Amino acid sequence: MRILKKLFVILILLSVAAIAYVIHQRHVSTPTHCLSGEVDVHHPDYAKCGPIVEQDLLGKAQNGDANAAYKLALLYDTGDRVPENRQQALHWLRKAEQANLPDAQYVMAVWSERGYFGPSGADLVIPLYEAAARQGHLNAMKSLANIYRDTNPEKHQFWMDKIKAYK
Repeated sequence: MRILKKLFVILILLSVAAIAYVIHQRHVSTPTHCLSGEVDVHHPDYAKCGPIVEQDLLGKAQNGDANAAYKLALLYDTGDRVPENRQQALHWLRKAEQANLPDAQYVMAVWSERGYFGPSGADLVIPLYEAAARQGHLNAMKSLANIYRDTNPEKHQFWMDKIKAYK
């Protein structure tokens, strides 16, 4: 009878340990879990994954990965799961833009147009939009068509034709 009681107690302790382990695993995200793409805004681990994603992107960006630099810039700009940091956002966006990443060129133009860096004119914005548009960035083409709509009908038509050909 004593042996059965001891076995029963051991079974209960093992069960409690197993349940605690499962609960712990659900609350602690591993880098693979956070970086797998399955942790979206509705996932319970979303907020916990921010520092893991930030460190992963930071390591890749520091090694010259333009896509990682671009994603890191957007994280810092929006404060998505990491502290908002406009200076870091601009730093990493410039790195991605200098690597000729079309999305980064487009976002740099948009940020410039919105005055993120102070007053900005067409002399800064248009070359960025054009660099992205020449690489097939549809939104950059649309922005150029809008810019030229009232000032340069030929360039407006050029970009409208590119937009039509893109679709």
